[in-house]
Amino acid sequence: MRAVILAVGDELVAGETIDTNSAYLARELAAVGIETVAHWTVADDQARLVAALRAAAEQADVVLVSGGLGPTPDDVTRQAVAEATGTDLKLDEAQLRRIESRLQSRCNGTGDLEFFRRRGREMVAANRIQAMIPAGAEALGNERGTAAGIAGRVGRARLFVVPGVPHEMRWMFQHRVRPRLPAGTGVILYRVLHTFGMGESDVAARISDLIWRSGDVTVGTTVSAGLVSVRVTSRAATAEQAQRQAQQTTQALRARLGDLVVGEGEATPAGAVGEALAAAGQTVSVAESCTGGLVGEMITSVPGASGYFRGAVVAYDNAVKESLLGVPGDLLNEHGAVSGPVAAAMAEGCRRRFGTDWAVAITGIAGPTGGTESKPVGLVYVALASPAGTSVQRHVFPGDRPTIRRRAALAALNGLRLAVRAHSEPASEAPAPGQDGTN
Repeated sequence: MRAVILAVGDELVAGETIDTNSAYLARELAAVGIETVAHWTVADDQARLVAALRAAAEQADVVLVSGGLGPTPDDVTRQAVAEATGTDLKLDEAQLRRIESRLQSRCNGTGDLEFFRRRGREMVAANRIQAMIPAGAEALGNERGTAAGIAGRVGRARLFVVPGVPHEMRWMFQHRVRPRLPAGTGVILYRVLHTFGMGESDVAARISDLIWRSGDVTVGTTVSAGLVSVRVTSRAATAEQAQRQAQQTTQALRARLGDLVVGEGEATPAGAVGEALAAAGQTVSVAESCTGGLVGEMITSVPGASGYFRGAVVAYDNAVKESLLGVPGDLLNEHGAVSGPVAAAMAEGCRRRFGTDWAVAITGIAGPTGGTESKPVGLVYVALASPAGTSVQRHVFPGDRPTIRRRAALAALNGLRLAVRAHSEPASEAPAPGQDGTN
């Protein structure tokens, strides 16, 4: 079974709101064996939406639409569905009564019964359009909002329309859409490995013989937020078989990629660092310049970070590097703030101040200005101090200011992850040094 998902809204097309609904719906469809072949974002424009509905019906067995069911004139999804199916909108009396009851309950919840008595009729009249359903289609009751959903057909495809408000959409899918979905053939399961330290082409070269685009298992790569991710899609008749195929492929990928893998699924590099530190019973602190607290933010985004993270210093100005981290002024004058010796001094000073097992320091030029021939934009030094000594890595990251800052933060976390693991494992099993990330 194949599906096309349409997300409706001017704010989505303009990029003002991120479409999270389509990702949720695609995952839920996969769980019942229906493969999503396309996500389309369509403006609140009836003609364009009609064309999108008809085109989607030619490509898929299921068309799932979210958004455009509100009571205002710019919400035209139900009108577009009626036009695309060659029908008229009909008032569903049961849905109208449900809307009236829901609006009244909202007033009851605020105690403003008089408000409803005064304006109830006007409120119901404004929301009346939400009870209009294309003739021949089924109204889907919405227990989380006023807008009714729609179930019907467009061309040969099954059609389901749900509100765009995320919590309404999720409830509607689980309670109204999912029980009505046609039976998919088998199960579709996804696995994602996240890597850092090599570019996409280099990662692909390492796993070239494992990248398949047909059959029961497909493997592909994608780049997002500084990470190269490897996606595994497993299709099988049963969940157990799909799980087994995905596990075998994932294990083969891990063996090939080694320490480039920094997380799987929802796991993050910061989460991997936290697991390594917690397992070793060790602590870390951070000193940041060009990243402005980004490393600390990533570490503390992980629940339980208080067990191993002690604190951070954002030493953006040289005077702060001297006063809070103890970086010698002569060192700053001789080498400059963006240098290996200063990064090392920052890490050592941070470790002393917080009394931690590990300390990470970052200093660099994030741009877009400030670079020179000898110190270009993107130059970043990451230092790591531990009881065994201090190491420094030099990186030159491409990209704009946000990209450079994020890659620098990821490089720092990855270096810490590898170092903690190496410190905790026997020397013969220690992982290879981290990559410099100049991809």
